[in-house]
Amino acid sequence: MQRIAKRLTDFFIRRGIVPSDERDVYEYGFDITLYTILSTLGLLLIGLLLRQFAGALILVLVFYSCQSSGGGYHASTHLRCFLTMCAGLLVGLAFPFLPFPDGVFYAIGALSVLLLLAFPLVLHPNKSYLKSDRKRLILRSVLTTLFISCLACALLLLHWAPASIVSAAFLLSAISRLCAKLLYPRV
Repeated sequence: MQRIAKRLTDFFIRRGIVPSDERDVYEYGFDITLYTILSTLGLLLIGLLLRQFAGALILVLVFYSCQSSGGGYHASTHLRCFLTMCAGLLVGLAFPFLPFPDGVFYAIGALSVLLLLAFPLVLHPNKSYLKSDRKRLILRSVLTTLFISCLACALLLLHWAPASIVSAAFLLSAISRLCAKLLYPRV
């Protein structure tokens, strides 16, 4: 992906669209964008192959929303990130097969949302430059968590999603946030 990002950046620099002194920024941006698109498609393809596309979509949307607004565990490479996401997706998609009543799943989901609200922001050490904007980022994370929780409640009330998938999505997000809190406690 880095080669493709480099070629895209070179193309835009040659066309005069991107200033050459911002090469690193654009290469990084293209790299992250390509990775995000391809990894998301890969996760959704796994859900499709397992005949659980709707569950995979819910897991990805909730996790990405919580991760992008409040932070969480960050793998050191794109491959490790994708493999971690695959493992989380498979665990989440296995939740409906657990022999628990919906009440247990509601409790897991509610506890997970409370953990996300208790730890609304965990910055990766590479993002320490955002410390000065901490209050705004915490507010954004809390509002995102509440909004996603309300959407999840609507899905549950309308019977458009099983409680097991919704609770798994929030649980995976909370685990990611807690792992990051343990790994980067001072950021």
